[in-house]
Amino acid sequence: MPDKTFTVDKMRAVCFVKRLQWDVPGTLFMHGMTIGDVDNDGDNELVVGTAEGDLYIFKGTELWQKITGLGLVTSVAIGDIFNYGRNALIAISGDGWIHIYYSPRSVNPGFNTLHSENSTSENGEPLDHNVSRTKAGSLNSTIDSNTSDHKNNVGKSDESTGKMECVHVQRIPANTKVVLIADVDQDGANELIIGLTDRVVRSYRWSSNADLGSGKLVGLNKWECTNQIGSVTLQDDSEGKPTLLVAQPGGTFMRIKCNTDDCQVDDECFNDSSKAAASIDYQTLGKSRMRNPNISTEILGNLKPKIKSSPDDDSIKCMSSNDTTRHSSFSDDLRNKCTVSEDVSENNSPGVDDVDGNVVGGNIIFQDFDTKRDGIDYLEDGNNNIRGSDSKLDDLKKQINSESQTKKNSKSYALATLDGTIMLVKDEIILWAMQVDHHIAALCPLDVTGDGADEIIACSWDGQTYILDQQRNSVRFQFEDPVRAFCAGMYSVFPRSSTPCLVYNNFHNKIFLYYDVSLPSMMVTALNAEGLLEQEEQKEMLRKLLTGSSDCEREAQLKQLTEWLLYGTH
Repeated sequence: MPDKTFTVDKMRAVCFVKRLQWDVPGTLFMHGMTIGDVDNDGDNELVVGTAEGDLYIFKGTELWQKITGLGLVTSVAIGDIFNYGRNALIAISGDGWIHIYYSPRSVNPGFNTLHSENSTSENGEPLDHNVSRTKAGSLNSTIDSNTSDHKNNVGKSDESTGKMECVHVQRIPANTKVVLIADVDQDGANELIIGLTDRVVRSYRWSSNADLGSGKLVGLNKWECTNQIGSVTLQDDSEGKPTLLVAQPGGTFMRIKCNTDDCQVDDECFNDSSKAAASIDYQTLGKSRMRNPNISTEILGNLKPKIKSSPDDDSIKCMSSNDTTRHSSFSDDLRNKCTVSEDVSENNSPGVDDVDGNVVGGNIIFQDFDTKRDGIDYLEDGNNNIRGSDSKLDDLKKQINSESQTKKNSKSYALATLDGTIMLVKDEIILWAMQVDHHIAALCPLDVTGDGADEIIACSWDGQTYILDQQRNSVRFQFEDPVRAFCAGMYSVFPRSSTPCLVYNNFHNKIFLYYDVSLPSMMVTALNAEGLLEQEEQKEMLRKLLTGSSDCEREAQLKQLTEWLLYGTH
């Protein structure tokens, strides 16, 4: 059986040279740095929060805004927390203060904002009165009396440049470690989910009161975990319903399914967690290998699959149009048309991963379906064809098509443990796992090949960064210093454009942003002069040059030309 574990010496190394560098005095937490469009102008910015209470917002190549006096910032997030269709910036401190910042106007008036061309405000700026009356509870509200001490510490807005303005300050439980903004109960409104260092996950939703001109975050749910929380991510199940995945030590996690009925805007839910506890599922992902229960785990959900070139590529034809189908042909056709990892597809047989001892793949790929399904008897005639009534066969087709559609809609998610194990999981089945000799500290999604699929970016504490696609092809990049914090995303170095980037914070209070980290392919392809020449005239000149040469002479000339094209003086 082939070895299923990759080692570092089998990976090819890449080098990224385009980078920006900034000095950020202060200490960063791992979740104190993020990328997103904070001012809703269509360009993504980098936000950095420090333990000294400073919040830095970088736009393009420069520092755009600095906000001070926020306390020990442990986590930051960018998202539509107000459910207005515009992003806001959330900074949470370790002592339990949450600051929400909002841009007073959009820098790019072409985007969907709170402004309208048909109305103007007192200072001449366009304003939508209908939205203003209903949404003013949060954007134009005064800070509550219990937050008056913090009001003088927040940054002031500059409407001429659209800089961020503090619109809300509120006290929440202390010791926040990670924050997530997402619709976890499928009600159409985003919630704020926080993970605390005291093994608790809480959810909040913004509630505004237009009559009183105020609003606040109200508690929805509280879940207590068994062990320390690594990270929290959103993962859609096979039915497309959102669930929360909470990483637990030892490569395990908790799956929390939020129902709309359970998410009541009532503080009493914090005293009664019976409804929430009924929706919790603890996943171990394989018991054959005893993992160290004390190692931390990072989890990353809803990885985007690769965009297929044709509809036939992403569909599985389970049954033919005929009323009868050969059972053996159906099983073979199902195996051949399913896409699995590279090692499995080559062997076309189930394999056991050496890291975890789990079967690589799932039942939909390798199982020979029985001739008995749901108590319905099917008999085979002399030609090995399934015989039965038309209604029973139709029911069978519908059931198999439903199962195939369910598997098709499922998305993969990734886990990484501190000891260097990286896994890709789908429907609680480990598709593949690999072991590296570095301690993994962070996981981020990023499309570095431009094919529409998310690659997995795994960064270790010593700066070794692994880029893996969902077929387990991988490359590595070595950052020069040990890493204190890391994030990845699409950053706008230049206006109206964004490129994939990797952001590192070292222990010398510096931020390094590597941009344009695109790769043409995760696979290694042969390089020759014919492939380097794109214009037809150049190819015609090459054909004339090689005319009449023997095979040995042709190979030598191509090698010499390739070296000159890559390394010669032009």
